[in-house]
Amino acid sequence: MKKLIIALDGQHFPKGAFEFAKSMNAKTKVLLAGVFLSPVDYSKLLAYTGMQGMTLMPEWLTRNNDDVLVSKNISLFTEACSTAGIEFRIHKDTDLMALSSLIDETRFADALLISSELFYANVSVNQPNFYLEEVLKKAECPVMLVPENYTEPDHVVLAYDGNESSVYALKQFAYVFAELTQKETILLALINHEDDLPEYSLITELVSRHYPDLKIQTLHLKNKKDFAEWMTDKPNSFIVMGAFSRSLFSQLFRKSFASDIIHDIKMPLFISHK
Repeated sequence: MKKLIIALDGQHFPKGAFEFAKSMNAKTKVLLAGVFLSPVDYSKLLAYTGMQGMTLMPEWLTRNNDDVLVSKNISLFTEACSTAGIEFRIHKDTDLMALSSLIDETRFADALLISSELFYANVSVNQPNFYLEEVLKKAECPVMLVPENYTEPDHVVLAYDGNESSVYALKQFAYVFAELTQKETILLALINHEDDLPEYSLITELVSRHYPDLKIQTLHLKNKKDFAEWMTDKPNSFIVMGAFSRSLFSQLFRKSFASDIIHDIKMPLFISHK
C-alpha cells in the first residue's frame, strides 16, 4: 500500500486528481490523505500587499467563509472516498501559511496529487501560478499534476536529457507507480542537434528493467516549442520529467513551462526532483 496526498484548496475539488487516485486504488489499495487548505495563503498575500491587502481580498473571503468552503470540500471528499472504497484521512491545514503546511505534508507521502488547472485558481488562473510553482520547487515527494478531464493514458513518456534530475524522476515514477510501468513507454532523449543520447548503455540498462515495453526516441531540440509540439502526437500519455535542475532541459523550458506543458498539454505530468 502507498500513501498519496491530494491537495484541496478552498472551494476547489480536483476531480481529475481524485479520478487518478481512484484508478490507482483499483490496482493496489492506497491510503489517500486529503489536505484541505485555506482559499488563500494569507502570509503570501500580506507579504506582497501589506495589511492593506485585506481590501483586495474577495468578498467571500472577508466574510470569513473559509470554514464553510473547506467543510463543503471535506464532505465531498468523504463521500467520494467512501463510494470508491478508498481508505482516507482528513488533514485540515487552514492556518495562515497554507503552502508551508502542504509542503510539510509532502515529507510524509509517496506522492502528491494536485490539479494542474484548479490549484489556487481563485488567486490566478494562469498555471503554474505562484502557489503551484512554490509547491513544485519545494515538495519533498514526487508531484503528479492531473488535468480535470482525466482518463487513464495508454502510454508513458520519459523525458530524459542525461541529467541526474531526469534519471531520478524516471526511477521515482517506477518506484511509486509500478502499476503503470507495464504500459507502452518511450524514453525520449532531449538533446542538442550535435549530441548523442547521453550514457546510452547505462540508461537503457536501467530503464529496460523497470519498463518492459520500452522504445527509445531522440528529439533534437531547436527551440523551446519542440517538446510541446512533439507531445501532440502522443496525446494519451503520462509525462515523466525532472525539474529545476541546471540541465539543458530545465534551462530551455524554464520560461515556457507554464504555457507549453502545464497549460497547453492537458496530460498527467509526473515531476520529481531531489
